[in-house]
Amino acid sequence: MFNRSLSVYSRTIFICLSLVFLVSCSKETGEDIFMPYKWETASPASVGMNKQVMDSAFIVASGTGYIDALLVVKDGKIVAEEYYNGFTKDHPHNVMSVSKSMLSGIVGVALQKGYIDGLDQKMLDYFPEYIYEGMDPRKHDITIRHLLNMRMGIERESHDNYGVYTELYNSANWIKKTIEYPLVFDPGERMRYNTFITHLLSGVITRATGMSTHEFAFHNLFKPMGIDIDFWEQDPQGIYFGGNSMHITPREMAAFGYLYLNEGMLDGKQIIPRDWILFSRSPSTDLAHPNEWGGMRNYNYAYLWWLGQFNHYDCFMAIGYGGQFILVFPVPDLIVVTTAENNIPPEATTEQEWAIHDLVTRYILPSLDSR
Repeated sequence: MFNRSLSVYSRTIFICLSLVFLVSCSKETGEDIFMPYKWETASPASVGMNKQVMDSAFIVASGTGYIDALLVVKDGKIVAEEYYNGFTKDHPHNVMSVSKSMLSGIVGVALQKGYIDGLDQKMLDYFPEYIYEGMDPRKHDITIRHLLNMRMGIERESHDNYGVYTELYNSANWIKKTIEYPLVFDPGERMRYNTFITHLLSGVITRATGMSTHEFAFHNLFKPMGIDIDFWEQDPQGIYFGGNSMHITPREMAAFGYLYLNEGMLDGKQIIPRDWILFSRSPSTDLAHPNEWGGMRNYNYAYLWWLGQFNHYDCFMAIGYGGQFILVFPVPDLIVVTTAENNIPPEATTEQEWAIHDLVTRYILPSLDSR
């Protein structure tokens, strides 16, 4: 189950299936023409980075066997990128929970367009058929805000408690099962990370807009910024997996990070409201003590984004299982994107993720300081 190697044949099959999915998506969205975001490129030296120091990151990445892509953007230009294990710049990758940060942007657009009244609207307003006799009355207090900051009140999923994820994923109806899942805290009381909390948000988008989450996102967010979703898993009812299993390219990941770096603007267009960008990058937890996770310090959770510091540089980031990262450093206008093997057991993901932290802290950020 957790073998790393993928044959040329299996990769070819994946690409063919992706193309078939693209055709079906184009029918759903009514789009025949898609224009990807066009990146400028530059040399590291032209943006004040030491190429020799940064090259060390790519040498180490190539030797890991599990990093599939490493891309660096400085001052809005790609200054370095490499792909491994048969991947290319045009090859989509499962970005896992990076999808959650993208879902945050989708919610922001839905709020702007009036499909959702506000963050304090009750979650159960969208799922009245799942209200049942004897329901914990606290569940009526769960709001859109609680879904965005992981404070619904159900048990967390984690690398050492993956059974929660498996139980919900294997259920016949993810939305219904998540709503029925027992509360261990009052809504809003504590942050407990659980992917199926964010899947409820995808259900909310579907109900509120009258469109699938994919269709709404494509028309109102991804197409305007030049991102296409090559594949996106759906639940047994056909609702797109809120917060997981989007397949996009590393360049598209970087474009999303660049949109957030520029406070919702891309190519002169305000695609996501600036107020939403600033809000969704603000802390929703109080972890200000000097906590550590790998190479990251002083981390907090925002609204489907993570916050922290690497080498004393403030960063907001999208993080996906196994080493899918969009690391955005507003100062010094730097974005680092990685993808990595994710068909791994939970105990292996921390090792991979921390190794990527190491690339950032030992080589990429120091390349700014050794000009």
